[in-house]
Amino acid sequence: MTLAQLGLCAGSIYACFLAWGLLQERLTTTAYPIPHDSTYKDQLSASLHDQSLEYFKSPLLLNWAQAIACSIVAVAYLVAGNSRSTASKGKSIWRVLGLDVLSVSGAERAQKPAFTPASQVRPDGISTTRRRRISPLFVRYLAIAAFQSTASQLGLLSLSHGISYPTLTLAKSCKLLPVLIANVVIYRRRFAPYKYAVVLLVTAGISAFMLAAPSKKKSSSGGDTLFGMGLLIANLALDGATNSTQDDVFSKWSIAGPQMMLLMNLLSSILMGFSLILPLPGVGSSSSAQGSNELSSALAFIHRHPQVVKDLAGYALAGAFGQIAIFETLERFGSLTLVSITVTRKLFTMLLSIAVYGHKLNPTQWIGVVVVFFGLGIEAREKRREGLQKQKAKEEVQRKAEQVKSK
Repeated sequence: MTLAQLGLCAGSIYACFLAWGLLQERLTTTAYPIPHDSTYKDQLSASLHDQSLEYFKSPLLLNWAQAIACSIVAVAYLVAGNSRSTASKGKSIWRVLGLDVLSVSGAERAQKPAFTPASQVRPDGISTTRRRRISPLFVRYLAIAAFQSTASQLGLLSLSHGISYPTLTLAKSCKLLPVLIANVVIYRRRFAPYKYAVVLLVTAGISAFMLAAPSKKKSSSGGDTLFGMGLLIANLALDGATNSTQDDVFSKWSIAGPQMMLLMNLLSSILMGFSLILPLPGVGSSSSAQGSNELSSALAFIHRHPQVVKDLAGYALAGAFGQIAIFETLERFGSLTLVSITVTRKLFTMLLSIAVYGHKLNPTQWIGVVVVFFGLGIEAREKRREGLQKQKAKEEVQRKAEQVKSK
């Protein structure tokens, strides 16, 4: 049964994120023919009147739909898990969903003992030190949501500015570098030596992949690619801030993964919802500068091309169920198995994109791919070795405890 469960979890991650990746590329790179009949004439901006093709340029709507779907699926997952668990019986829905930590008292109750001296804790788990006015977890969740929302938009926008999907996928595998930098600079953490070696390998591989890419024929596209590279670098920097802040939350508070998933996506959907309705021009947005907002422009695009709704819904649901599959794997089999699955998933995503959309790689780029995944393989191997050492130490402690009891 365990092997069947592992196969189901791994298969779900592969299926969801392979589909998610292909739909993301289709939504951001597909050219749609512009209808110029009288029915749609009033919907077209002046810049589109003389064009025959248009692209879906609303990363905000994509990410908002993704966040809404993830929030709904996370709620269903947590409620279903609570109904099956005897330990959670009697808990309020507020605590089951992890929303209680948005209050000061809830955050103090969830804080791990190592960060709150026992002498400063009441019997109900609340600290007796000077009370804060705002929950520190709320501040961190808000920061994570802002980082994540902005980063995902920049990643999608880079696809519309000369960055291919294989390049984006390989670059996302390179986010070890910004994560390490953010952890060291912001949170003063230190890492094992092999992690720095992995970062060097991955960075060298992604650099070789990008620098060996064939140059564009048109000079104007070169500037577009340079802008896309800037968006991609900013995306990685925000990924580093996101992951380092998540690590900080898990290290200091007792929070379940699906609860963080819910709160992150809930706050992200609120932030992006405001951005959608505000008449603010966005980078690469399809909205016009004349007071239009991105939501109205995106809805007008969907009205002209209703076939995009199916891809949009599929993209949101694939990402949502993919996140649940990740948390389910983490809960049942631990991070070692999860790392192995996610690393190989990135490779298959990139290779599938090359096969489906016909991207061409030269020999130097293939060397870059090999170097990147060699580095990621070292990361997975060391993670596994660390986990085995921890498991062995845990078993040794249990064995000694049993010996003491038997005496």
